[in-house]
Amino acid sequence: MILQLVKKELKKVSVIQILVVVLLAIILMQRCGGGIPVDGIKIIRDTTWVVKDKTINSKPQIIKTEPYAVPIDRWNTEYLPDTSYIGLIKQYEELVRELLAKNIHSDSIKIDSIGHIYITDTVSRNMITGRSTHYDLKYPIVKETIIVPEKKRIQVYIGGAVQAGENKGSDGVNAGFLLKTKKDQIYGVYGGFNLDKSFQVGFQMYWKVKLRK
Repeated sequence: MILQLVKKELKKVSVIQILVVVLLAIILMQRCGGGIPVDGIKIIRDTTWVVKDKTINSKPQIIKTEPYAVPIDRWNTEYLPDTSYIGLIKQYEELVRELLAKNIHSDSIKIDSIGHIYITDTVSRNMITGRSTHYDLKYPIVKETIIVPEKKRIQVYIGGAVQAGENKGSDGVNAGFLLKTKKDQIYGVYGGFNLDKSFQVGFQMYWKVKLRK
């Protein structure tokens, strides 16, 4: 009895009225639904370590010579020539040995945490006659890739369906459209006819389910 009353009341409602109610429901859910937040910008960093080990040989050039006046007085006897011939010869030989000797100097410079630079200088005749520079460096090169997701847009789909019963084969057809919002919510409205020529209308709602990876 109650089912017959419900069917009788539904027949009084026009299809246009049903569609208006459904569309109003979609608009209301668009304004009130929280939805699922849109993923932000993704940054991918890839670090490559570069190792450089090299030796460079060079010879520095003289750019300026400043003369030096030798202080000679009775209070400073270090640079006074020996008064005897034998002593003067000895002084000369010592000066020649000191001038022609090769003095090899070595030093290193630390560059933060990426490595060292090693410098070796050879000094003779009061000049740098050779220089060897060796560096051993290890530093990172970071490549950064920024992935910007495509902007969310409202999407509309139009389609149809064929209904089939267990023994009757095809017993109805319907057509409708789906509306996908920027928040990945889907709303659908459809309408169609059964084989008994009765009209049907429906409303669908879907929400995106975020699964754990």
